[in-house]
Amino acid sequence: MDSIEEPEPDDESQPMRDLALLVGGRCADCRIPYSAQEAVMSIALGFKNAPRCLACTGQRLAKPVAELRTQLTEYVHRRDCFLKAWREAERLDALSPQQLPSSAALQFERKPADSEVTERANATSATEQQAWDAGDMGCGELVMQLRMRLKKLPAGRVLLVTATDPAAPEDIPAWCRLCGHTLIEMSPPYYTIQRKED
Repeated sequence: MDSIEEPEPDDESQPMRDLALLVGGRCADCRIPYSAQEAVMSIALGFKNAPRCLACTGQRLAKPVAELRTQLTEYVHRRDCFLKAWREAERLDALSPQQLPSSAALQFERKPADSEVTERANATSATEQQAWDAGDMGCGELVMQLRMRLKKLPAGRVLLVTATDPAAPEDIPAWCRLCGHTLIEMSPPYYTIQRKED
């Protein structure tokens, strides 16, 4: 990959160990939960100590998200050490949050620090937020997916959306007004939406 000079890890199982440590974490910049595949991308870029979602990574590298996703996917598929972790990430991303295994199920044990356990518990109970990265999904598909995701949430629950489509800053607020959902905060590409009461 032209912009990545990350050397091949000495230990082929290192990316799997790194993935086990990062699963279920939050982006170092926006604090939105990242996917397991985004964790592998952060590892491949050398960001394992400060993993980021793809949108924030794109901003830091000044690259469009779609282009960065393509380049990183090609990069990890050309390296066996990353490909094993990528395949595990695909499996994990297909699971619901309730089905996600502990890091021990990834064959690498890790005891989280007390502060990490407290932080995650507080974040979950205090906000009860869900997150969704829509990437560069366009208007029609974006609002349809948004509608389906909000419909699955209980009334009053908050959805954190990452949408990089250039029209999203106009489309999302207009759709929220039309449907009665509350746009709590908007700082493109991030949108915090509260589901309306039934």
